[in-house]
Amino acid sequence: MFNSRFGPFDGGSWEALCQQIFKQKYKVEDYQPIPASPGDFGLEGFTLKSGWGFQCYCPNTHYERSELYEKQRDKITADLGKLHFYKDQIPRYIGTTVLNHWVLVTPEFNRHALIAHARTKELEVRSWGLPFISSDFTVLVFDGDDFIVEMNTIRASLGQSLIFDDVAPALPELNGEREDYEENVRRKSEKRLAHKTTLVDFNERVQRMHQRTLEEFLGADGLLRRIESRAPAIFSRLVRLINEFENYVVLTSDTWEGSAEALTTKVRETLEIRIVNELSPGIDSTMASAVARHMVARWLAICELDYD
Repeated sequence: MFNSRFGPFDGGSWEALCQQIFKQKYKVEDYQPIPASPGDFGLEGFTLKSGWGFQCYCPNTHYERSELYEKQRDKITADLGKLHFYKDQIPRYIGTTVLNHWVLVTPEFNRHALIAHARTKELEVRSWGLPFISSDFTVLVFDGDDFIVEMNTIRASLGQSLIFDDVAPALPELNGEREDYEENVRRKSEKRLAHKTTLVDFNERVQRMHQRTLEEFLGADGLLRRIESRAPAIFSRLVRLINEFENYVVLTSDTWEGSAEALTTKVRETLEIRIVNELSPGIDSTMASAVARHMVARWLAICELDYD
Protein backbone atom coordinates (compact mmCIF):
# COMPACT_ATOMS: atom_id res chain seq x y z
CA MET A 1 0.00 0.00 0.00
CA PHE A 2 1.05 3.58 -0.65
CA ASN A 3 0.68 5.66 2.52
CA SER A 4 -0.56 9.15 1.65
CA ARG A 5 -2.08 11.83 3.84
CA PHE A 6 -5.42 10.90 2.30
CA GLY A 7 -5.03 7.35 3.55
CA PRO A 8 -3.36 4.14 2.38
CA PHE A 9 -4.14 3.06 -1.19
CA ASP A 10 -3.12 0.57 -3.81
CA GLY A 11 -3.86 0.86 -7.50
CA GLY A 12 -7.29 -0.70 -7.27
CA SER A 13 -8.59 1.21 -4.25
CA TRP A 14 -7.28 4.53 -5.60
CA GLU A 15 -8.95 4.02 -8.97
CA ALA A 16 -12.22 3.03 -7.29
CA LEU A 17 -12.18 6.25 -5.25
CA CYS A 18 -11.24 8.33 -8.28
CA GLN A 19 -14.12 6.92 -10.30
CA GLN A 20 -16.53 7.95 -7.55
CA ILE A 21 -14.98 11.42 -7.53
CA PHE A 22 -15.15 11.84 -11.31
CA LYS A 23 -18.78 10.74 -11.45
CA GLN A 24 -19.63 13.27 -8.76
CA LYS A 25 -17.54 16.18 -10.00
CA TYR A 26 -18.04 15.84 -13.76
CA LYS A 27 -21.60 14.56 -13.94
CA VAL A 28 -22.83 17.62 -15.84
CA GLU A 29 -19.99 17.13 -18.32
CA ASP A 30 -21.28 13.62 -19.06
CA TYR A 31 -18.43 11.76 -17.44
CA GLN A 32 -17.93 8.29 -18.92
CA PRO A 33 -15.72 5.68 -17.20
CA ILE A 34 -13.88 3.17 -19.38
CA PRO A 35 -13.57 -0.26 -17.73
CA ALA A 36 -10.05 -1.70 -17.98
CA SER A 37 -11.20 -4.92 -19.62
CA PRO A 38 -9.66 -6.49 -21.57
CA GLY A 39 -7.24 -3.54 -21.40
CA ASP A 40 -7.26 0.24 -21.15
CA PHE A 41 -6.39 2.77 -23.82
CA GLY A 42 -4.51 5.24 -21.65
CA LEU A 43 -7.88 6.49 -20.43
CA GLU A 44 -9.87 5.34 -17.41
CA GLY A 45 -12.57 7.87 -18.10
CA PHE A 46 -13.39 11.03 -20.04
CA THR A 47 -15.97 13.80 -20.31
CA LEU A 48 -18.02 13.80 -23.50
CA LYS A 49 -18.77 17.53 -23.46
CA SER A 50 -15.50 19.13 -22.42
CA GLY A 51 -12.91 16.60 -23.57
CA TRP A 52 -11.13 15.88 -20.30
CA GLY A 53 -9.41 12.50 -20.13
CA PHE A 54 -8.34 10.90 -16.84
CA GLN A 55 -5.86 8.21 -15.89
CA CYS A 56 -5.49 7.15 -12.25
CA TYR A 57 -2.22 6.00 -10.75
CA CYS A 58 -1.17 4.84 -7.30
CA PRO A 59 1.68 2.40 -6.64
CA ASN A 60 0.92 -0.77 -4.72
CA THR A 61 3.89 -0.21 -2.41
CA HIS A 62 5.25 2.88 -0.69
CA TYR A 63 8.08 4.62 -2.56
CA GLU A 64 10.35 7.43 -1.48
CA ARG A 65 10.37 10.66 -3.47
CA SER A 66 12.88 9.84 -6.21
CA GLU A 67 11.44 6.43 -7.00
CA LEU A 68 7.87 7.72 -6.82
CA TYR A 69 8.74 10.40 -9.38
CA GLU A 70 10.22 7.79 -11.69
CA LYS A 71 7.12 5.59 -11.44
CA GLN A 72 4.81 8.53 -12.13
CA ARG A 73 6.97 9.77 -15.01
CA ASP A 74 6.99 6.32 -16.60
CA LYS A 75 3.22 6.03 -16.13
CA ILE A 76 2.67 9.27 -18.05
CA THR A 77 4.95 8.11 -20.84
CA ALA A 78 3.41 4.65 -21.13
CA ASP A 79 -0.23 5.72 -21.02
CA LEU A 80 0.11 8.65 -23.40
CA GLY A 81 1.82 6.23 -25.76
CA LYS A 82 -1.39 4.17 -25.73
CA LEU A 83 -3.28 7.08 -27.29
CA HIS A 84 -1.19 6.57 -30.42
CA PHE A 85 -1.02 2.79 -30.23
CA TYR A 86 -4.82 2.53 -29.99
CA LYS A 87 -5.57 5.45 -32.30
CA ASP A 88 -7.95 3.36 -34.39
CA GLN A 89 -9.88 1.91 -31.43
CA ILE A 90 -10.25 5.00 -29.23
CA PRO A 91 -12.74 6.86 -31.48
CA ARG A 92 -15.16 3.94 -31.05
CA TYR A 93 -15.44 4.83 -27.38
CA ILE A 94 -15.15 8.61 -27.31
CA GLY A 95 -17.12 9.27 -30.51
CA THR A 96 -16.77 12.82 -31.75
CA THR A 97 -15.23 14.05 -28.49
CA VAL A 98 -11.89 15.80 -28.93
CA LEU A 99 -9.52 15.42 -25.99
CA ASN A 100 -8.31 18.80 -24.77
CA HIS A 101 -6.72 17.66 -21.50
CA TRP A 102 -5.24 14.40 -20.24
CA VAL A 103 -4.82 14.21 -16.46
CA LEU A 104 -2.76 11.81 -14.37
CA VAL A 105 -4.54 11.63 -11.01
CA THR A 106 -2.28 10.39 -8.22
CA PRO A 107 -2.51 10.70 -4.41
CA GLU A 108 0.52 12.98 -4.25
CA PHE A 109 3.57 14.07 -6.22
CA ASN A 110 6.53 16.07 -5.04
CA ARG A 111 8.93 16.65 -7.94
CA HIS A 112 8.57 19.62 -10.28
CA ALA A 113 10.41 17.54 -12.87
CA LEU A 114 7.13 15.68 -13.34
CA ILE A 115 5.50 18.91 -14.58
CA ALA A 116 8.39 19.45 -16.98
CA HIS A 117 7.92 15.90 -18.25
CA ALA A 118 4.22 16.62 -18.83
CA ARG A 119 5.10 19.65 -20.97
CA THR A 120 7.47 17.55 -23.08
CA LYS A 121 4.96 14.76 -23.59
CA GLU A 122 2.07 17.04 -24.55
CA LEU A 123 4.15 18.46 -27.39
CA GLU A 124 4.86 14.94 -28.56
CA VAL A 125 1.17 13.99 -28.48
CA ARG A 126 0.21 17.12 -30.43
CA SER A 127 2.76 16.24 -33.08
CA TRP A 128 0.93 13.01 -33.88
CA GLY A 129 -1.91 14.98 -35.47
CA LEU A 130 -4.57 12.54 -34.31
CA PRO A 131 -8.16 13.63 -35.09
CA PHE A 132 -9.38 13.10 -31.51
CA ILE A 133 -6.52 15.15 -30.01
CA SER A 134 -6.91 18.93 -29.72
CA SER A 135 -4.22 21.19 -31.23
CA ASP A 136 -3.75 22.74 -27.76
CA PHE A 137 -3.81 19.38 -25.94
CA THR A 138 -2.38 19.63 -22.42
CA VAL A 139 -1.04 17.06 -19.96
CA LEU A 140 -1.76 17.77 -16.29
CA VAL A 141 -0.92 16.11 -12.97
CA PHE A 142 -3.55 16.31 -10.22
CA ASP A 143 -3.20 15.02 -6.67
CA GLY A 144 -5.65 14.44 -3.85
CA ASP A 145 -5.83 18.14 -3.01
CA ASP A 146 -7.52 18.83 -6.33
CA PHE A 147 -10.44 16.63 -5.27
CA ILE A 148 -10.43 17.09 -1.49
CA VAL A 149 -14.00 18.43 -1.35
CA GLU A 150 -15.37 15.48 -3.32
CA MET A 151 -13.22 13.07 -1.34
CA ASN A 152 -14.56 14.35 1.97
CA THR A 153 -18.12 14.30 0.65
CA ILE A 154 -17.73 10.64 -0.29
CA ARG A 155 -16.18 9.80 3.07
CA ALA A 156 -18.92 11.61 4.95
CA SER A 157 -21.58 9.64 3.04
CA LEU A 158 -19.84 6.43 4.12
CA GLY A 159 -19.59 7.52 7.75
CA GLN A 160 -15.80 7.82 7.56
CA SER A 161 -13.65 10.53 9.14
CA LEU A 162 -12.80 13.52 6.96
CA ILE A 163 -9.32 14.54 5.83
CA PHE A 164 -7.58 17.51 7.40
CA ASP A 165 -3.99 16.26 7.62
CA ASP A 166 -1.12 18.11 5.94
CA VAL A 167 1.16 15.09 5.75
CA ALA A 168 0.78 11.34 5.82
CA PRO A 169 0.60 10.07 9.41
CA ALA A 170 3.87 8.55 10.59
CA LEU A 171 5.53 7.97 13.93
CA PRO A 172 8.70 10.00 14.59
CA GLU A 173 11.87 8.04 13.91
CA LEU A 174 14.07 6.98 16.81
CA ASN A 175 17.47 8.60 16.36
CA GLY A 176 18.90 8.22 19.86
CA GLU A 177 21.36 5.71 21.27
CA ARG A 178 20.04 2.49 22.78
CA GLU A 179 22.08 3.07 25.94
CA ASP A 180 20.28 6.38 26.50
CA TYR A 181 16.88 4.74 26.09
CA GLU A 182 17.86 1.99 28.54
CA GLU A 183 18.99 4.55 31.08
CA ASN A 184 15.75 6.52 30.72
CA VAL A 185 13.71 3.38 31.32
CA ARG A 186 15.76 2.41 34.37
CA ARG A 187 15.53 5.87 35.93
CA LYS A 188 11.79 5.97 35.44
CA SER A 189 11.33 2.44 36.74
CA GLU A 190 12.91 3.58 40.00
CA LYS A 191 10.53 6.54 40.18
CA ARG A 192 7.49 4.39 39.43
CA LEU A 193 8.48 2.12 42.33
CA ALA A 194 9.49 4.93 44.71
CA HIS A 195 6.79 3.83 47.18
CA LYS A 196 8.55 0.42 47.44
CA THR A 197 12.02 1.65 48.42
CA THR A 198 11.79 0.16 51.91
CA LEU A 199 11.29 -3.36 50.59
CA VAL A 200 14.32 -5.66 50.65
CA ASP A 201 13.68 -6.72 47.04
CA PHE A 202 13.36 -3.15 45.74
CA ASN A 203 16.29 -3.49 43.35
CA GLU A 204 14.89 -6.74 41.98
CA ARG A 205 11.53 -5.09 41.37
CA VAL A 206 13.22 -2.20 39.57
CA GLN A 207 15.16 -4.65 37.41
CA ARG A 208 12.00 -6.56 36.49
CA MET A 209 10.11 -3.39 35.58
CA HIS A 210 13.10 -2.09 33.67
CA GLN A 211 13.42 -5.30 31.67
CA ARG A 212 9.70 -5.57 30.94
CA THR A 213 9.39 -1.93 29.90
CA LEU A 214 12.49 -2.15 27.73
CA GLU A 215 11.14 -5.23 25.95
CA GLU A 216 7.84 -3.46 25.30
CA PHE A 217 9.70 -0.41 23.99
CA LEU A 218 11.83 -2.51 21.64
CA GLY A 219 8.76 -4.40 20.44
CA ALA A 220 6.62 -1.33 19.76
CA ASP A 221 7.71 -0.70 16.18
CA GLY A 222 7.39 -4.39 15.33
CA LEU A 223 3.81 -4.46 16.62
CA LEU A 224 2.90 -1.39 14.59
CA ARG A 225 4.51 -2.82 11.46
CA ARG A 226 2.38 -5.94 11.79
CA ILE A 227 -0.74 -3.81 12.06
CA GLU A 228 0.38 -1.79 9.03
CA SER A 229 1.00 -4.88 6.89
CA ARG A 230 -2.30 -6.55 7.81
CA ALA A 231 -4.63 -3.57 8.14
CA PRO A 232 -3.12 -0.44 6.53
CA ALA A 233 -6.31 1.63 6.79
CA ILE A 234 -6.56 0.92 10.53
CA PHE A 235 -2.84 1.60 10.92
CA SER A 236 -3.17 5.04 9.32
CA ARG A 237 -5.98 6.00 11.70
CA LEU A 238 -4.08 4.53 14.66
CA VAL A 239 -0.95 6.56 13.96
CA ARG A 240 -3.00 9.74 13.62
CA LEU A 241 -4.55 8.99 17.00
CA ILE A 242 -1.19 8.22 18.63
CA ASN A 243 0.49 11.35 17.27
CA GLU A 244 -2.28 13.58 18.58
CA PHE A 245 -2.42 11.72 21.90
CA GLU A 246 1.30 12.33 22.34
CA ASN A 247 0.53 16.03 22.80
CA TYR A 248 -1.73 15.04 25.69
CA VAL A 249 1.09 12.93 27.17
CA VAL A 250 3.57 15.81 27.12
CA LEU A 251 1.10 18.33 28.58
CA THR A 252 -0.08 15.95 31.28
CA SER A 253 3.51 15.11 32.22
CA ASP A 254 4.29 18.81 32.64
CA THR A 255 1.31 19.49 34.88
CA TRP A 256 1.01 16.22 36.84
CA GLU A 257 1.12 16.46 40.64
CA GLY A 258 0.59 12.82 41.61
CA SER A 259 2.94 9.84 41.69
CA ALA A 260 4.93 8.61 38.69
CA GLU A 261 3.10 5.29 38.62
CA ALA A 262 -0.32 7.00 38.78
CA LEU A 263 0.63 9.16 35.79
CA THR A 264 1.85 6.13 33.84
CA THR A 265 -1.34 4.23 34.56
CA LYS A 266 -3.52 7.19 33.59
CA VAL A 267 -1.74 7.63 30.26
CA ARG A 268 -1.94 3.92 29.43
CA GLU A 269 -5.59 3.53 30.37
CA THR A 270 -6.67 6.75 28.64
CA LEU A 271 -4.91 5.73 25.41
CA GLU A 272 -6.45 2.27 25.55
CA ILE A 273 -9.95 3.71 25.94
CA ARG A 274 -9.44 6.17 23.11
CA ILE A 275 -8.20 3.45 20.74
CA VAL A 276 -11.23 1.28 21.47
CA ASN A 277 -13.64 4.19 21.11
CA GLU A 278 -12.23 5.37 17.78
CA LEU A 279 -11.00 2.18 16.11
CA SER A 280 -13.31 -0.64 17.19
CA PRO A 281 -14.27 -3.09 15.83
CA GLY A 282 -11.05 -2.96 13.80
CA ILE A 283 -9.06 -3.01 17.02
CA ASP A 284 -10.58 -4.72 20.04
CA SER A 285 -9.83 -4.03 23.70
CA THR A 286 -7.13 -6.72 23.87
CA MET A 287 -5.14 -5.26 20.99
CA ALA A 288 -5.79 -1.74 22.28
CA SER A 289 -4.24 -2.77 25.60
CA ALA A 290 -1.17 -4.16 23.82
CA VAL A 291 -0.73 -1.02 21.72
CA ALA A 292 -1.14 1.20 24.79
CA ARG A 293 1.48 -0.76 26.78
CA HIS A 294 4.00 -0.61 23.96
CA MET A 295 3.41 3.08 23.28
CA VAL A 296 3.77 4.00 26.97
CA ALA A 297 7.08 2.12 27.02
CA ARG A 298 8.17 4.01 23.91
CA TRP A 299 7.26 7.37 25.45
CA LEU A 300 9.11 6.46 28.66
CA ALA A 301 12.23 5.59 26.68
CA ILE A 302 12.24 8.73 24.55
CA CYS A 303 11.12 10.96 27.45
CA GLU A 304 7.80 12.17 26.06
CA LEU A 305 6.38 10.68 29.26
CA ASP A 306 8.51 12.09 32.05
CA TYR A 307 8.26 12.74 35.78
CA ASP A 308 10.65 15.66 36.27
